[in-house]
Amino acid sequence: MQGIDHRTTTPTGPVVWILSSGEDYEGGTVLGVYATKDAAKGAFVQAARGIPFAVDKAWQDQDGAVHARGGCDWVSLEPHQLITRTELT
Repeated sequence: MQGIDHRTTTPTGPVVWILSSGEDYEGGTVLGVYATKDAAKGAFVQAARGIPFAVDKAWQDQDGAVHARGGCDWVSLEPHQLITRTELT
């Protein structure tokens, strides 16, 4: 998928699940942030049903992220590590 980083490792520490949708070359929008993947399942299905074209591809990454795509439109539910304190660089 254009512009999306497909992670191959699972984040360590606290994780939030970010649901987003968009169109290739147009960017995307965060639809929601969820404490668990299970809590986001219904919203993911609803967003995938909102893709204006028939879903022609759906997959799950090694880190548990799920994606659906129809034409140039996409929906993704991806884990992101939650930062709980200031990080020094």
